[in-house]
Amino acid sequence: MQGTAEAKSQLIITDSEGNTYTLTVPDNGKWSMAIPYPSEGKFTITSVDAIGNRSDDVPLDIMKEVPVISLSPDSDSGTVGDNITRDKQPTFIIGNLESDVVVVQVDINGTVYNAEKNADGVWFFTPGTPLADGSYTISVIASDAAGNQKNSLPITVTIDSTLTVPEIALAAGEDNGASDSDNVTNHTQPKFTLQHIDADVTGVTVNVTHNGVTDIYQATQGADGWTFTPPAAWNDGNYTLSVTVVDRAGNSQQSASLAVTVDSTVTVTADSQHDDASDDATATAVTPPESETVNAESATHLRTEPSAAEESVVKVTAYSITLLNADSGDEIDRSISQTPSFEISVPENIVNVSIMFEGEEFTLPITNQKAIFEVPLSLEDGEYTMDVKFIDKDNDFLIKEKTFSVDHSSADIVNAMNVRGKTEDDINDSPSTSSVGHNNNGAIDVFAVNEVTLPVDNQEEHA
Repeated sequence: MQGTAEAKSQLIITDSEGNTYTLTVPDNGKWSMAIPYPSEGKFTITSVDAIGNRSDDVPLDIMKEVPVISLSPDSDSGTVGDNITRDKQPTFIIGNLESDVVVVQVDINGTVYNAEKNADGVWFFTPGTPLADGSYTISVIASDAAGNQKNSLPITVTIDSTLTVPEIALAAGEDNGASDSDNVTNHTQPKFTLQHIDADVTGVTVNVTHNGVTDIYQATQGADGWTFTPPAAWNDGNYTLSVTVVDRAGNSQQSASLAVTVDSTVTVTADSQHDDASDDATATAVTPPESETVNAESATHLRTEPSAAEESVVKVTAYSITLLNADSGDEIDRSISQTPSFEISVPENIVNVSIMFEGEEFTLPITNQKAIFEVPLSLEDGEYTMDVKFIDKDNDFLIKEKTFSVDHSSADIVNAMNVRGKTEDDINDSPSTSSVGHNNNGAIDVFAVNEVTLPVDNQEEHA
C-alpha cells in the first residue's frame, strides 16, 4: 500500500484478524508498506501525530483474488479438460473466490446470468435452457459487499451433441454373388467401406458376429477413407457386422447391421458314367497357410475338380483355442485337471498373445504359430471363462472368449479304471476285475471295472 500523511506522524494498520503494523511517515509525507493480505481484504488505518493527536480509523476493503470458472467433471464428457461436452445444459464450477463475495455472475457470449451457492458453499451455474451446439466464450464477475469486483479470464466451451450415424458396406468388387447387391462374396477376407464417419471421431470399431460369438476390431483410416478387412480368413457362413463410432465429445452412434454371406466352396457334378463316381463332390479353391489343417488323402494336392470318391476339406484353425487335458467323455471343453492347459493356434500376422483370466493378464510366448497356457492356480469344479487377446504388428487386436469347465471328480473314476488308452486286447488281458461283452462283429459293447459301467463306441479303443 502507499499514500500520503502528515510528516513524522505514525501510521497504524490493523487487519481483520487483529494483527497490527506501524510505520513513521517520511519528511516528504509519502509512505508505502507491504503487509500480508488480510482475510476478506479488510483492514483499518489510523494516524497519530507527534504530539499524540489521533485520527479516526479509516476502514478499507479490497479484493485481490481473481475468480476462475470451469466445466464440472460430471459435464465434461469425452476427454476431460478439453472443454468439449455433449451436455447441452452443462454445470460450471466457480472457484478462487474470497469469503465475503456476495454476488457471482456468469457471462456467456455477452449475456449475464446469476450463479448460485450450494449448501457446501460452492458457487455454480447451470443454464436454465439448453444451449445450441457451438462454441461459447464464458467468464465470471465476482462482487463483494464493498462493491469491489474481479473478472475471471474467459474460457471457450464447445457444445457438441450430434454425431452422424455411420454405415458399413462391402467394398467395390467384393459383392460377387448372384447380384452385386445380395451381400454374398466368395472372398474369405472381404474388404468393407465405412461411410458417414465424422471428422472429429476418436474411435471407430467394427463388431462381427458369427455363430453367436461377437468379436470387435479396430477400423483403419487411409487415403480411401475408413475401411475394415478381417485380419484372418473367414470360414464359409453368415456374418453380421455393425460399426460403432465415438467422437471427442463422448457422443456414440452405431450403424444398422449388415448381413454378409461368405461362400468360397464350389459344388461340382461328377460324370455319372463312371461306376466309381459319386453324384457330386465338394472342392474348395483355397491355398491353406501354415496355420491351417488340411484333411485330405494328400495334404499337398488340393483339387479344384475332385475325383468321385474323394473330398478335399480345408479347415481353418487360426485363432483356435483347444483344451489339452479335456475329459475323454463326450462333453466339450471339460477338464479333469484342476490346472487345465490350452493350445492356442496363432496366425502368422500375430506378434503378441495374452490371456485375461481371473482378473490377471498373462503374456504367452509364441512358438511355431502356437502358444500354450497353463492355468497357474488350482481351480475348483465349475465353469470358467477366459479372454484370449491377439495383437498384430499394427497393434490391431482381436479378443476371443473361451468358456470351459473343471470336473475334477471325474478324474477319480478314470484313475480307478486304470485302463485308459489300452487296446481291446490290453483290456481283455488286464488283471483288473472286468466283464467284457462282444457283439456279432466282435466289437466291445460294455465292460465293467469294479462298480463303474461305461458304454464303448465301436470305433474307439477306450471309454
